[in-house]
Amino acid sequence: MAKIDDIAELLVEELSDFKLQLEKMKHLSHELKMTQLSPDMTEMSSVLNSFVKSQDIVLREQHTKISQLTKNLSKSNHYPRWLLVLLSSVLLFTFCLVSYSIYEIKVSSDANFNYYEKGQKEAMHHFKNFFEEYPEAKDKYLKWNTNRN
Repeated sequence: MAKIDDIAELLVEELSDFKLQLEKMKHLSHELKMTQLSPDMTEMSSVLNSFVKSQDIVLREQHTKISQLTKNLSKSNHYPRWLLVLLSSVLLFTFCLVSYSIYEIKVSSDANFNYYEKGQKEAMHHFKNFFEEYPEAKDKYLKWNTNRN
């Protein structure tokens, strides 16, 4: 029985310690709830300010580089000079060739017309001489020509 009394006494003692610890925890919890925390933001704000300043510097540098690049691109040629010269030369050569061809066609058609007239006159002269040499052929031709119409 003594053992049960000892165990009961130990149990009562442990329960009273537990109650004491509970009271302390309630008191600490109440103090924790009442305590106001104010975080120290000075270090964080100084870090953020330095970062913002460095970003501003980088942003200004980028802006000046982009504006310089834009100026350079607006001044630059989009096609190489040699290509423009080559294209101009080819176009000029083509224009000259077409102009010369048109001129030659015109001259040759005029020459052909002159040769046609000359040939027609020679043929008429030849027929006239033939009809003068052979008057019976002329009479047959005139008879044939009147029958044809």
